[in-house]
Amino acid sequence: MKKFSLTNPFIKKGSAAFLLGGLALVSAACGSNKDDAGETAPAASSTISIVAAENFYGEVAEKVGGSYVSVTSLLTSPDADPHDYEPTPDASKAIDQASVVIFNGIGYDEWAQKLIDASGKASDKTVIRVASDVMGHQEGDNEHVWYNPQTMGKYADYLADQLGKLVPEHKKDFMEQAQDYKQSLAPLSDAVASLKQTSPLPVAVSEPVFDYMAQALNLQITDEKFEMAAEEETDPSPQDVAKLQEDIKGKKIKFFVNNIQASSQTVQNLVNLAKENDVPVIEVTETQPAGKSYVEWMTEQLNQIEEVLK
Repeated sequence: MKKFSLTNPFIKKGSAAFLLGGLALVSAACGSNKDDAGETAPAASSTISIVAAENFYGEVAEKVGGSYVSVTSLLTSPDADPHDYEPTPDASKAIDQASVVIFNGIGYDEWAQKLIDASGKASDKTVIRVASDVMGHQEGDNEHVWYNPQTMGKYADYLADQLGKLVPEHKKDFMEQAQDYKQSLAPLSDAVASLKQTSPLPVAVSEPVFDYMAQALNLQITDEKFEMAAEEETDPSPQDVAKLQEDIKGKKIKFFVNNIQASSQTVQNLVNLAKENDVPVIEVTETQPAGKSYVEWMTEQLNQIEEVLK
């Protein structure tokens, strides 16, 4: 979802100041270098330094790289909006010193590319833009590729290959660790397979964050014009709002998917209307909740759909 202006009715929660306060750099080698007491140990100088813009991409890097990498994720707050993020000096320094930089790309978090270019060491870095390099998307496509259940497995393999080029003697380790990570995605794959509809099931969404998962589940989004208004930072037309209201009142949709991290009176009115008419509301988020792994995050959201479809 693109950055919303302060005058637009679709406005992210929190101010830029709050976001800056909520964004913290996780320690290098998070989850990778821990002693017996569970404390984070200093990263060995021989490890590959990786910086990931988003923590869900950093999580995969930790699993694939194992003890051979130290990983810093820049966006770790569940309330953070990558569009609004203003890089701190620490973030700039982390990217400047990194050997590998990973971000989403295709317009979602382009501040990362700016930091790479500003470092003066861009040619020395391995840069992975997940949306384009891994998933083959381009500017103008839906940015939220982590909601595609195929993305993280493909990204793990791609990352293992790139790390293997940097440290050929550990290429086999990286490939094996990528395979282990992909196996850990089984609960998500199983949930998607179980919930995939044999024929398109009509649903509505507040904005496009969930679209890739909807496609994987064979859900037919009925309010594309409405959701694109949110994407394009414009007001939905009265006709599009009225159509969605009619679909809710007439129970022409199975459920309404609401990104609870986006606030709009129009969307809240639709949520209220759905509840009044016994149309289930599925709550999703754009960023990974604190204390949840990627698989936990995705499967818990799918569990809501499972309850509705029982």
